[in-house]
Amino acid sequence: MRPLHVARLDKPRPVVVLTRELIRPRLRNVTVAPITSTIRGLSTEVLVGTQNGLDHPSAISCDNLQTIPKLQLGRLIGYLLPDQEILLTEAITLAFDLESVL
Repeated sequence: MRPLHVARLDKPRPVVVLTRELIRPRLRNVTVAPITSTIRGLSTEVLVGTQNGLDHPSAISCDNLQTIPKLQLGRLIGYLLPDQEILLTEAITLAFDLESVL
């Protein structure tokens, strides 16, 4: 399951860590997807909420992926659920126009 952390971005913000767990200890940077309380209903968003350790309904924004220093990751909030992992794969595929490759 992918972890959700608070990260120091433009402001302290929850993020989902996308970098695979196996390689994270060897890297200085990780790729994350920011989580926002502004839900737009886009196909490139994944809904998350209290079941993931957040205080209120929010959305993972796959249109705004960022690579940040691991040192910017703060406390662990929670994890994505298995069904959300599937939705995350679909959202990233759409965000990068990769559906025609499959």
